[in-house]
Amino acid sequence: AETLGAGWVELDVWLSKDSILTVHHDLIVETGDNIIESGYSSFPGDVPTLLDVVASTDNVGINVEVKTRNNLMVDVPTRRLIDELVQLLEEVGESREFLVSSFNFPCLTYFRDKSPDTPVGFLVWELDDDWESLIAKVAESDFQAIHPANGIVSRDFVAACKKRNLDVNAWTVNDEDRMEELLGFGVDGIITDVPDVALEVVKGRSR
Repeated sequence: AETLGAGWVELDVWLSKDSILTVHHDLIVETGDNIIESGYSSFPGDVPTLLDVVASTDNVGINVEVKTRNNLMVDVPTRRLIDELVQLLEEVGESREFLVSSFNFPCLTYFRDKSPDTPVGFLVWELDDDWESLIAKVAESDFQAIHPANGIVSRDFVAACKKRNLDVNAWTVNDEDRMEELLGFGVDGIITDVPDVALEVVKGRSR
């Protein structure tokens, strides 16, 4: 994504048993090992650490999605993950731009208290009829962004977020026409598996 010209990359992070911030979408790696319950050395060689990603990229921003087994609480593994992440961010310093996101609201609150200068985004899978209260909760918690699933994003939703000064980064959007529509709604970012397509859409709108 960086070589194509994308400004950000998004990745999922778990913490291994031996406290390594591990980049992988699922809790279970291809060998069948559970990341939380296993040491990093037992994982396949193509599973990078977060530090590997930082070292192998230059100026691209990194959206770190914190993965947890329980999205309703900050358990011991989640607390350990956040503590390790905060330490890494402090070591990297201001040379890189980060945004931390999660479906786990208490986890983000815990992170924000530990690293108040790092932007935070709450991931949303679905909305109920009282979605305006959710937006208010995110804004009043001093989060900077909301990351809704592609299918739930409407013009009214984006407008309500903007009134609360929240950025809107939609995921996962791979359809070109939908990208055009979302940009028309005013979303700030599009998380996609096809960054080349998204970049062409953005370029087309600026011509």
